[in-house]
Amino acid sequence: MIKLGLGKIVPNRRDPSPVVLRALSETVAWCLSRSPQCDQLRSRKLDPSAILRVPPFDEAGVGAWSETKRESYQRAVYAINEKRSTLVRDTNIEIAGLAEAQSKGKLLLYEPLETVTDGASESSSRGFFDIEDAPPWDTWFLYSGSTIFSWVPESLVQNAQAGIDANIVDCIHWCNWSELSEPRDV
Repeated sequence: MIKLGLGKIVPNRRDPSPVVLRALSETVAWCLSRSPQCDQLRSRKLDPSAILRVPPFDEAGVGAWSETKRESYQRAVYAINEKRSTLVRDTNIEIAGLAEAQSKGKLLLYEPLETVTDGASESSSRGFFDIEDAPPWDTWFLYSGSTIFSWVPESLVQNAQAGIDANIVDCIHWCNWSELSEPRDV
């Protein structure tokens, strides 16, 4: 695997807070309330596309581009969490506990500053990942250390694994549950 290294220009992340654990619980509850298909986890209600607009790399320069992209993903995850929290509350979806999250899915890391746009992960995962190697935004719950943490329902783990296997850079991979409570090296 090739590691581009652009995502390493950031400070160390902090330990997760109860806010992060709540975001994870709401993510699990939201995803389990949806159809277990990839396209159902890119809901219009949580679509962060407008927030993720970043000028092309060659126009902005590496420093400005990476900072703008990093900030846009941070804002996008925050906005998704806020919208999802409201939707979960307003539709009376029962919040999942950590045990349910662990038993019904896996944690996935996505490093958007490390991606290449080749479509291999998207094709191999049958659309679980997009052209930028991003997992569905409904699964995102934390942005830390230039990394997006996602929760993948067990029914889509095989699709995600196929995309990880096809990916030529190390921008998508599984993580252990302990990584939510330990600082990640950056």
